[in-house]
Amino acid sequence: MTTAQPQPSISNADYHADPAVSASHLKAISISPLHYWARYVDPDRITPEPTPAMRLGSMVHCTVLEPHELPHRYLRVPDGIDRRTKDGKAAWAELEASGKELIKASDWDMAIAMAEACWRHPAAGKLLRQPDGLAELSFWWSDGDLRCKCRPDLLAGDVIVDLKTTTDASPAAFARAVVGFGYHLQAAHYLAGTGAARFVFLAVEKAPPYAVAVYELDAAALATGEQLRQEAMHVIRQCRQADHWPGYSDDCQTLSLPKWAVPTDLITPDQF
Repeated sequence: MTTAQPQPSISNADYHADPAVSASHLKAISISPLHYWARYVDPDRITPEPTPAMRLGSMVHCTVLEPHELPHRYLRVPDGIDRRTKDGKAAWAELEASGKELIKASDWDMAIAMAEACWRHPAAGKLLRQPDGLAELSFWWSDGDLRCKCRPDLLAGDVIVDLKTTTDASPAAFARAVVGFGYHLQAAHYLAGTGAARFVFLAVEKAPPYAVAVYELDAAALATGEQLRQEAMHVIRQCRQADHWPGYSDDCQTLSLPKWAVPTDLITPDQF
């Protein structure tokens, strides 16, 4: 595997337009090759519009990691603009003419509060204040015959800091999120590409009191993530070679309920 070199000054749009394999690609192929093909290979694919939650998450990232960029990218929309009136339409048109992304006042205030909570947190604040910290660097490297990429939120020395907004930043809930969203696979991919020594999650809740937690995966979790990464890379190679992108199955399958959903007296020994 070749060593990645950071590429500064690459826009987020240009990074995402590049077809190299990212952690998001690996998560998609882990659902099914068909999902991967539809999202990243189909020549007629339509890039989905960001959801309101995604837009808010992007603003929070900017507010926490690149606060100097906030006034250049976003504009707070004052309360009370009635777009049904002549004056309201004119006011809205003036805001749109700024070329910035318009953010309603309540979302703006929430993003600021979340950022302040991150900076106040002892462990998070220490990482965010690293003098050599660099946000949104892009990395490309070759893993065998696959060209790969990643874009860490923040590289603080030899530590990758990944900011996650969440409804529950408690240890138990975030551990479930790691599994559900493939965060351990993402961590393995980023560590493989950047050569960083550590990958740390900065989790901040999206409601008062905007609780913050900082987590680092243990060796077993990272090993599991790397195994999932290797399996996903293998599937991508196979599907590219065969130019075949199957979904779940072409056959009728027998489906069993999860063990927790079956009464104990109905579980047979071969189900253990």
